[in-house]
Amino acid sequence: MSTVPYANYEVKKNLKPKGLVGLSEKLIDQHWSLYEGYVNNVNLLDKMVWECLQEGRLLQTPPFSELERRLGFEYNGMILHEYYFGALAAGIPEPGKSSKLAQRFAKDFGSFENWKRQFSEIGKMRGIGWVTTTMDPSTQRLINFWVTDHQLGNVSSFIPIVVMDVWEHAYILDYGAKAAGRTTYIESYLQNLNWEMIEKRMALADQSKVWPRDLTTTVA
Repeated sequence: MSTVPYANYEVKKNLKPKGLVGLSEKLIDQHWSLYEGYVNNVNLLDKMVWECLQEGRLLQTPPFSELERRLGFEYNGMILHEYYFGALAAGIPEPGKSSKLAQRFAKDFGSFENWKRQFSEIGKMRGIGWVTTTMDPSTQRLINFWVTDHQLGNVSSFIPIVVMDVWEHAYILDYGAKAAGRTTYIESYLQNLNWEMIEKRMALADQSKVWPRDLTTTVA
């Protein structure tokens, strides 16, 4: 646990995947270095904001405002990459149609294949960002979202279950910049999903029975 009043995150080396099918070691190494940069930037910017507050300088000025705006970008860049890398592993088959996990996707998307189709099609949209399957802890419903950059489109309090990076750096080294390359990358990503990890995330999310936004205040 950190003993300083600002961020002191470390790179989660145990999340780095190896031996993936269709995603080269060189690509993963290059992508991982970008994740390391987000961790470093979170620590740096959070410390800079804290120092501004302690010294009473720059508040309500353009430099301070830019620090605050950038902080959310860097934090989400770090966290989304941890969700992304943390659920990649080769050789783990998709859940069978009768499995509890597949039935859970079917409940909210009509079928597991419907979920995969929608998730993939969102990933093919023009733009830089992410595709996420998240759970609304208030209703426990699964929903797919497009996230622009790292921070635009993340719904507050929703819990990430499946997270796919579709910035060009996630695939361009192996598949090039054309749309067909992005499509093939998405197929490779899904082929390397660690469904055991997805199931664990789902189980943890299901435990979120009560969420702060559900609380009410009774006025006498």
